[in-house]
Amino acid sequence: FGGEALLLAPRSYTRRHWISFPGRGQPTLKVCRSVAQPLVGGAGMTVAAVAVLGRENNPLYLRTFGAAGGGEAAPDTLRFHFIVHAALDHVEEKLASQRTAAAGGGKLDPYLGLLYPIEDYRVYGYVTNSRAKLLTVVDDDEVKDAEMRALFRRLHTLYVDTISNPFHALDSELNGCASFERQVARVVETGLY
Repeated sequence: FGGEALLLAPRSYTRRHWISFPGRGQPTLKVCRSVAQPLVGGAGMTVAAVAVLGRENNPLYLRTFGAAGGGEAAPDTLRFHFIVHAALDHVEEKLASQRTAAAGGGKLDPYLGLLYPIEDYRVYGYVTNSRAKLLTVVDDDEVKDAEMRALFRRLHTLYVDTISNPFHALDSELNGCASFERQVARVVETGLY
């Protein structure tokens, strides 16, 4: 660690802590009192909706963000239901092409990438090992794959933590899980992925 810095993100995400290792001396801790920025990418992206679909393509969770409704029941919510369900055909196509590539010795990637653009949005997908589908609707043209992979890894971790609860039934709706909803909102609205 010769002169390099390490970012430690505290649980509150209100401060950034830097530990620097000048030469071979003692590490020094610096606290920067600024609002946390996205950990991946600089400008961030604008997420319009996040959806989780079960293994039988049943909707488990759908949340809209920003001007699209802010998570409340809005007329735009039905539009995002349509966009998410229209993406299922593209998910199946991507999975089929990955399976044929994996038959030749390739590896299955849970990140499906850009599924399709529609209207002013772009739909990205991710499939878990249990065949649950995580879909994100983004209204930004310049989205980096590294940002999307980081977002999906974070959402997948939240999903796994939620369904690991012994009182949660597998493949049941996540709209009643206040912890899941709160954490998804925090991740998307603050860009902490």
